[in-house]
Amino acid sequence: MLTIITFREPGSEVLFRPTQKIEVFDAELQDLAKNMEEVLIYHDGLGLAAPQVNRPIALCVIREGKKVHYFCNPKVTHCSAELEKMEEGCLSFPNIFLDVVRPREVEVSYQDLTGAAQKIKAAGLLARTLQHEIDHLNGISFIERA
Repeated sequence: MLTIITFREPGSEVLFRPTQKIEVFDAELQDLAKNMEEVLIYHDGLGLAAPQVNRPIALCVIREGKKVHYFCNPKVTHCSAELEKMEEGCLSFPNIFLDVVRPREVEVSYQDLTGAAQKIKAAGLLARTLQHEIDHLNGISFIERA
């Protein structure tokens, strides 16, 4: 199983650097995504970005109920003006919970695991999780947003 990097560990600088765009959509990428899903479920998280498992690529996995979404090269293309404050935590920052203000709704463009272009509109917890994970891919931690 992949190991989650925490901010205090050697090698944690991967958490604070922007990731590389995914160019190759192959079996290796799909295997990584599935392994990330297993780690996410094992740790009962909502989202996991590739840098959190020491992979500096623009991939994140997000749970929405029993459904799992995979996002390659995601970008927020629209944010609502309505903001919402909620407490956030992060698997890479264990036992730290802070209030973060984020847009309540977002639209995100991304590629699926085959490289096909996709879009998603999200509100509430899914929108927040998307923003949190996309921040990870840009080298931004939720602590910086608090």
